[in-house]
Amino acid sequence: MNKRLLPLFALLLLVPAAHAQSRRRAALPPPLQQASPCSQATLFLGAGSADVEVDATHVYFTDDLGSLYRMPKGSPAFTQPQLLGSVPDYIVVLALDDTNVYLLTTEGGFADGAVWSIPKTGGNAQQLVSGILTAFELAVDANNVYWVSVGTPTGSGFLADGKVEKVKKDGNGRTTLASNLNLPTSVASDGTNVYYGETGLSTGNSSKGLRSVPVNGGSVRKLTTNDGTVALTLNGNDIYYASLDFFTGGELLRMPKTGGNSTSLAKNVDVVTHMTVAGDKLYFFNSDDVQSIDYVPIAGGARKTAVGGEFLAQEFAVDDCALYSVDAFGSINRTPR
Repeated sequence: MNKRLLPLFALLLLVPAAHAQSRRRAALPPPLQQASPCSQATLFLGAGSADVEVDATHVYFTDDLGSLYRMPKGSPAFTQPQLLGSVPDYIVVLALDDTNVYLLTTEGGFADGAVWSIPKTGGNAQQLVSGILTAFELAVDANNVYWVSVGTPTGSGFLADGKVEKVKKDGNGRTTLASNLNLPTSVASDGTNVYYGETGLSTGNSSKGLRSVPVNGGSVRKLTTNDGTVALTLNGNDIYYASLDFFTGGELLRMPKTGGNSTSLAKNVDVVTHMTVAGDKLYFFNSDDVQSIDYVPIAGGARKTAVGGEFLAQEFAVDDCALYSVDAFGSINRTPR
């Protein structure tokens, strides 16, 4: 397997196995931290979180025992985070709406993924869906929760039988929106259409590229077909996505949601596993031998590094003044933008 693919598959195969060997509760933060919501700080030590998310007031993260926490963005040192709730499985990724946190989980097997919701103010976890095969990514809009199933694992990869599914936020109406996909790893919704990518990494078929499908189901639209799509995010009327090419290097591009020509924002990127737009910049996790969270201006310009080092999680979050990430020790860090 090409070494640039290893981080992608590690999220599916290695992280659940690792957490079973080193399960831990989150620890208190170190002393003498500044309380500014924009300052450089380690907010929490050794949480072991696979994701970190933010809203207007709080930072949300997990430990590797299935517990969900939050703390105010400007918390002083030794602040005890609020335990919002717990689920019995390992939490892979989080998504937020105005009232709830949604969790995609796995027990470490391949067909035991589930979607849960927990109120942002804390409370009992509600399981919305279970029995998800190789659960990987999660998204929400005003009405539904969406997730990606990568596909059936084989000895050397995955079959081309991935899915994009949805369920209503009350747990009713589980629906398959797209099936027989070639190793999909990304999903997003604007409430009208669901956007996802096929990486083309399975030998089961040759399908690859950026796709969209109506949120209520219907015909799949192929927005691109030349290169595999490994990550995407939505902002306004545009789709930002990362293509995958092992010969020339990957590329970051922008395309109108209506389709048409793409605008290149950066070339020669590696495996981009997560991306988001904040202000006038596109932030992305660049995964190779040297990991980093980088950014490029959405209007075009030079690529720069926001956070370097080693990371436990390839998910991150950005707000108006800071970037939140999980370092190699599982600690939650805040870095000024």
